[in-house]
Amino acid sequence: MWPLLAASIVTIAIAVERTVFYRRSASDMQVLQGEFLSAVRAKNFDAAAALCKKAGGTVGAVLEKAISERNAVINAEQYLSGAAAYSAARLKDHLNYVSAIVTLAPLMGLLGTVTGMIRSFDILSISEGQPFAITGVAEALVATGFGLLVAIIAMLVHVWLSQRANRIIEDLEAAGSAYLACLSEK
Repeated sequence: MWPLLAASIVTIAIAVERTVFYRRSASDMQVLQGEFLSAVRAKNFDAAAALCKKAGGTVGAVLEKAISERNAVINAEQYLSGAAAYSAARLKDHLNYVSAIVTLAPLMGLLGTVTGMIRSFDILSISEGQPFAITGVAEALVATGFGLLVAIIAMLVHVWLSQRANRIIEDLEAAGSAYLACLSEK
């Protein structure tokens, strides 16, 4: 049960940390889809950079950096691709731990079941029908139930956090594509 409790605490800690991180990473996409693209089309890069700062978040930061490096970068598409890949990796940090907990929690619960059943059979063989054997079965069922509960909660957290990360990544890809399209317009 202690490893299951630890897995629960880790899941909650990751959920809180990622939620705070995703809030900070969110960008105001309305700013980036409207005024920003107009500024890029007009080649007003100072205004575009200011709009990126106003939009904030991961998308705003990547686009602001791309604008500031536009003269030094040989290929804006490659630059944006690399920055997007790095940002996507940062957005998915720690999600693999939650995924591992989803898999391990039922296994830890089953381990508790096995040890509880072994204990109950030991009591039966020693005591010959003593009612204490039921305690081992109850322990086994509690371990299994708790393991499944931890796995279900961890799975829900994983799906929710993955969806939030994917939404930010999609915004980054869309904004980067729109920026590149505006740069290539004549």
